[in-house]
This record gives sequence, C-alpha cells and structure tokens, in this order.
Amino acid sequence: MATIKEIAERLNVSPAAVSIGLRGGRGVGKETARKIQEAAEEMGYSKPQASSVGKSIGLIVTTQLDGDLFELARRHVLVINEELAKRGWRSFPVRIPGTGEDGERILADFIENGGVNGVRVDGCLMLGRLPSPLLPRFHHFLAESFLGNIVMLCNHDVANGLSGVTMMDYNAGIQAAQTLTNIGHRNIGWIGSLGSENNASERLGGVHTALRKVGCTLSHEIWLNDREMLPNAEVGRLISSKLPSNRADWPTAWVCSTDWLAAKLIVWAKSEKIRVPKDMSVVAFDNTQVAEHLAEMVITSVVFPYEEIARKSIQLLEQQLESSGQEAIVWSLPHQMRKGVTVAPLTQGGAKTRSASAKKAIRKG
Repeated sequence: MATIKEIAERLNVSPAAVSIGLRGGRGVGKETARKIQEAAEEMGYSKPQASSVGKSIGLIVTTQLDGDLFELARRHVLVINEELAKRGWRSFPVRIPGTGEDGERILADFIENGGVNGVRVDGCLMLGRLPSPLLPRFHHFLAESFLGNIVMLCNHDVANGLSGVTMMDYNAGIQAAQTLTNIGHRNIGWIGSLGSENNASERLGGVHTALRKVGCTLSHEIWLNDREMLPNAEVGRLISSKLPSNRADWPTAWVCSTDWLAAKLIVWAKSEKIRVPKDMSVVAFDNTQVAEHLAEMVITSVVFPYEEIARKSIQLLEQQLESSGQEAIVWSLPHQMRKGVTVAPLTQGGAKTRSASAKKAIRKG
C-alpha cells in the first residue's frame, strides 16, 4: 500500500500538498489535485481508518525543554479530557518541542498521515504557541489538511483558517496599566515574552493605550525569551543591562506579559535590595502557581478563565465538525483582576524612597 510520501515523490510535490489534495482542500490547484487522486488510485493508497469510537481529536501541545507541559497547558488538558470523555471522543497527543528541529518532523508526519498511530483524527486542538520557525508554514497546512477543523486555545489565526477561543488581551493590558496609574505611578516599564506567551503584543497595546490616557509613555521596554527557561541570574543580568546606570531613573512599577517573567523580576529585585511593593510595584498576567512559588509572594495578576476556555474550545470544535466548510471564527472571553501583594501606591514607596533604598544598598556594597 502506497504512502503519502511515496505519492509526493512520484509527483515531485510536498507530502503536505498530497495530504491536502486527497482531502479535497483548497491549498492545491485543480490539476495538481487531479494528478494526486489518480496517482493515489494507481499506487493503491488507502486512507487511515478513523476511530470507530466517537470522534478522534488531535491535541497539538507545545512542551518545555524537558518535554513536560507548561502549567496552563496541563490545566487545559485536564478539562479537555473530561469534556471529550463526556462525548465519547478520544484524544491523541502530538507533542511539539518548544525548541530544536524535531517539531518540524513531528508536525510533517502528523499532517502526512492525517493522524497518529494509524488513526485519522477528525479535528485538532492546539495548545500553546508553535516555535516561531514553524508558524508561517504549518498553520496553513494544518487548516487545509483537516478541512479547517482546528481550534486554538488562547489564540487564533483566522487569516490561515484556524479558529480560536481567546482572551480579551488588549482590554486586559489596559486594566493592568490602570492598576498602576490609578495609584500614581508614571515611570512604568514593560517586560515582554518572546517565547511561551501567546498574546504579548496585544497586552502591550492595551498598556500603551492606558498610559496615553494619563499623558505618559513606557519608560523602558524589555523583551526576553522565556521559552528557554532562563536562569534567574541570567534574567537579572539581562534586565540590569537594559537599565540606566542611575538607579533613581529605574521604573517605580512594571507590567510583565506573564507572571513567570514577573516572578523572575521580583527575584532580581530582591537581589538588588529593591523592596516589592514599597520600592517597586509589579503587575502581570495568567496567575500560575509555579510563578508564585518562585516569587514567594502573591503576584497582582490579570486572570483569565482558562478552564472555561478549554470547555469552549471543545464546543467550538464540535460546531466546526458539524458544519463542514465553516469559516474560521473567534470566541473571546473576559478577564478579571486578582489582587496580590505586589502593588502599592507611589506615595507609600515612591521614587524618593526607592532611590534612597538603592543608594543605601550601594553604600553597603
């Protein structure tokens, strides 16, 4: 029995093109699709059989360096498996390493075979952001290969045919910044993630909007690749290298695109004898337990309903499966502010207190 790879080699096209052609997708021309169908028939190609027990759903999950899932992905998976079990559906994990070259091979095999271990999946859920080198190509191939039956959690890519259940990140950015400006802060910095966080740019857009309303702008903007799980000392070195030599000019408050980055910032602040929140306030997003354990304090954070996002993703995928040919759509869920202990009014700590504390630390040094 011929494979998709063998058909691709015979026609001198990519395996993804063959997969799309066999499924009647829109990513190949009519003439190419005709040749693919003819070659498949001549070579005796047979599609993998779908599961006989309900639907089969692929879970495309981006993992950490050690292969483990990120905390938010674990929270999603627990709810997803419960919801799939209620429907008599089965899940088939497709783990994509956050770094390295294995992710491209794993995704290519998944698309080529239309599923996992000989089982063709009916649709897919995507948890986490694919490594940057894979984004331009594989979003399109995934959407076409599975006829658009793919839903992203906490993100979307409507332009490439991927639906999503996402969060109101822009509005959340506004609220995060207003939490600081409402209590007097104007010298505010930003630390954003280039790695695991999905919607840092939208959150930053909201921060900019909130600051413009009070007539100020970000004093410092720092971007770090937290997908690589940088050690605390390295994060501290990177932050210090991007700040002015005069510590009195350092921000009195920071907005971090993830609470993991916020925790790293707090650890660095402690090493610099900067007291949180007296000398420096911190607001973040996501509310993960591992970050609070690292920071050893409850971080003031914008919280999203991650369990509800998982439930809605199943509902949206179910709707997509029942309505073949439906265009990609987005469902957005609201957020709420969780009060922590990392924010204080500028009058309680303030620039003068922070500056004096920093000078005292320098003298001791």
